[in-house]
Amino acid sequence: MSEETMDRQVTRPAPRFDPAPGAVGFPDPADRVRLRRGVAAAFSARGVERVRERSRRMLAELVDEMLQDGPPADLCEAVLGPFPVAVICELMGVPAADRQGMHTWSRQILSSSPGAEAGEKARREMGAYFCDLIGLREGGTGEDVASLLGAAVGREEVTLDEAVGLAVLLQNDGEAVTDTCGRMFYALLTRPELAERLRREPEIRPGAVTELLRPLPHRDPVGLSRIAGEGTMPVRMEAELLMDALLDGVPGLRLAVPAEDVRFRKGSQGRGPAALPVTW
Repeated sequence: MSEETMDRQVTRPAPRFDPAPGAVGFPDPADRVRLRRGVAAAFSARGVERVRERSRRMLAELVDEMLQDGPPADLCEAVLGPFPVAVICELMGVPAADRQGMHTWSRQILSSSPGAEAGEKARREMGAYFCDLIGLREGGTGEDVASLLGAAVGREEVTLDEAVGLAVLLQNDGEAVTDTCGRMFYALLTRPELAERLRREPEIRPGAVTELLRPLPHRDPVGLSRIAGEGTMPVRMEAELLMDALLDGVPGLRLAVPAEDVRFRKGSQGRGPAALPVTW
C-alpha cells in the first residue's frame, strides 16, 4: 500500500489493520526500497543458505522426537509449527530461549480471536523486545536481521522506529510459513500417489516444491503490503527441507483421518490446517 490509502475506504483484512501514516507495513515505493536495503542480505540466497544446515539439524530433532513419541501425531504441532518459528528466529537473530514467547506474540497478532486489544498489546510487547535487541546490536557486524537493522540505524539509514516496525513485520511474516507448509503437506497427504512418486524420484522434488507453493499464497489477507523477495527464499528452503525430512525420514507417513475431517484454522490471517493428524 501507499500513502494514497490513508483515510480512504478500501478493503482491509481486519479493522485493526488500518494503516497509520509512516507505518512500515504500508510504505510507498521509495521508502520500501530504503527499508529493504538494510535487511536484503539476510533474505538473499546466500543469507538463507547461511542458516540451512542449522535449520536441517533443528528439523531432524523435531522429526526424531515425533517418531520417538510414536503415532498418531499432529504434524502441525510436532513439526510444521515449531520448525518455521525456529527458522525465522534464527534469521532474525532471536535467541533460542526467547522463541516460544515470540511465537505466542505472533499468534496473538495474527489471530483475530483474542481481540484487537490483545493483538495490539502483543504487537507493542514484540516491538519493545526488538527495540532492545536492535539497540544491543547497533554497530555490530552480525548477519542476522537484528544486527543488520542495528547497523542501518547506526548509519542513520533508517530510524529506530522504522527498524522495529520492520522487524515485527518480518517476524510475523516468517511465522505465517506454518500455514503455507501445512497446506502444502495437506495437498501431499491427500494425494498419496504424488507423495510416493516424490519418494521414488527425489530429483523432481525442487520442481514439485515450486508447483505446490505456486497456488498457495504465503499470506492470505487482502490489503497487506509485501516486501518483494523476502519471505520467498526462506519459504522455499523450509519447504524443501520439510519434504526431504518427512518423505525420507517417515516413509509411511499418511493422514490418520479422512481428508474431509481435517480442520482449517479460523479467525486468523493464515488459513492453514489447525491440525494434521498423521500416522506411519
